[in-house]
Amino acid sequence: MFFDRLDPDPIAVADPSAVLYRIFGVERGGWRAMFGPRSWWSGLRATLQGHRIGRKIGDPWTLPLVVAVADRTVVWEHRGTFAGDHPDVDAIPQHLTGSVTR
Repeated sequence: MFFDRLDPDPIAVADPSAVLYRIFGVERGGWRAMFGPRSWWSGLRATLQGHRIGRKIGDPWTLPLVVAVADRTVVWEHRGTFAGDHPDVDAIPQHLTGSVTR
């Protein structure tokens, strides 16, 4: 599983009703964020790796958000600036054992 290398007992949360997105103040992307060159490149890279766009759930204009939580505290977050903007997941473990950072 993807999360196994980050945490032996990870919890992933899906938020199709966008409650957490609103709490975190996640922005909606515009045309450039969703269809600009960086988004096209991310889509091409994903396609070449065998990934495809699945069924849309929730607001497709919502920008990506990834957070790491330890002891009920957000210790790390990545706020995407375009569709397909992924965090450096290899950097997450240092924040899970380190001090609270943002």
